[in-house]
Amino acid sequence: MDVLRGGNGVGGAEGNLQPGGVISKIEDTLENIIEALSENRVLTIPLRNRRSRNENLIRFPANTAGEVKKFTCLLRILHICHEALVNGHIITKRSIYYQDPDLFGNQAYVDRLVDDIAFTFGVGRDALNIVAASKGLIAGKITLTLGNDTTLDCSSNSSGISIPQPEGIRRINVGDMKWVLVIEKEATFRSLAASRFYETAAAGVGVLVTGKGYADLVTRQFLHLVHSSFPQVPIHALVDFDPSGIDIMLTYKRGSRSLGHEQNVTVPRLAWLGPKSCDVLGRTRHHLSLTILSEQNQSFIITPPSSRGARPSAARPNQVLSANSFEIASCLTAFDRRKATLLLARLRDENSDDDNEIELVHELQVMLMLNFKAEIQLVDNNGDITHWLDERLLGGAW
Repeated sequence: MDVLRGGNGVGGAEGNLQPGGVISKIEDTLENIIEALSENRVLTIPLRNRRSRNENLIRFPANTAGEVKKFTCLLRILHICHEALVNGHIITKRSIYYQDPDLFGNQAYVDRLVDDIAFTFGVGRDALNIVAASKGLIAGKITLTLGNDTTLDCSSNSSGISIPQPEGIRRINVGDMKWVLVIEKEATFRSLAASRFYETAAAGVGVLVTGKGYADLVTRQFLHLVHSSFPQVPIHALVDFDPSGIDIMLTYKRGSRSLGHEQNVTVPRLAWLGPKSCDVLGRTRHHLSLTILSEQNQSFIITPPSSRGARPSAARPNQVLSANSFEIASCLTAFDRRKATLLLARLRDENSDDDNEIELVHELQVMLMLNFKAEIQLVDNNGDITHWLDERLLGGAW
């Protein structure tokens, strides 16, 4: 089973301006600067902040050195973008930084300005012909043919291969792929890739993907491409049972607010495989009791059904579940609780009738009530997660 892609791939996402429209916007900005110079006026570049969504005029001359630097850097980036669009070249944010590292100072500064320029123009970053170097990895029974006819066999490396730029993918061949598993943690991904779980899974052959925590845009674009090209193949998320894990999953599913102007980056039917509260509470059946601490270092005890009525063992301060000497379960921090509360507010504001997201609200509420979080390793069996994954992939996810 494969898909042959036409056109220019992901670059030029639906709804984005064509290159000519973006070139015109850049040239309008530059012409306004030239006109201001000729009239001896203050030079300005309008810039919308993608987080606050406010538009500011970046001026030169300016009252602060910071604004002078920002104006100079914006002008430099606009010039580089214009050249790339006119010549039909694709450039990376990293290459922009290395064109003048003394001016830009650091890569993160370039990244923020590029995303704000795209937001100001109302386009995705790829419409500027700027891409980010991918940090995501893929492993499994899938073959990608790039525009230069290079073929990538994603099962050829036991550590996975870097996800290529989606706009450069011409053909995707997934063979008999039955599932895709998006994994929060690189270490879990590498363990499953090394054991070739994507070939041995009870649910059939599949594909493993990781964005190494919060996913970069390339990984999200790639998953959207797979999702839209093969809608019959379920895509599951394996994330920590904590507010950050759920936030990462929702970023894949719905997109991020800070990059809300980017298109073709969501996986609407992404399903949460776990671990969930049932896994956390189920784990306690193997223990007489599980102590969970509050922020005030006070504890209460969750007693499994099999031991109810029996006298629980005394709680010990800072007691947590552990496996192979790694702490895998602990109390929510103040940061965790704030994030969980914000996620609940976001889900409430969006008022989705999706049963999966109603259940997600319940999971967050349970997490807050228990004041408890757990890592993926909670469901390990002596370091082997494959048995649990087999059960979940065969049983489905929500």
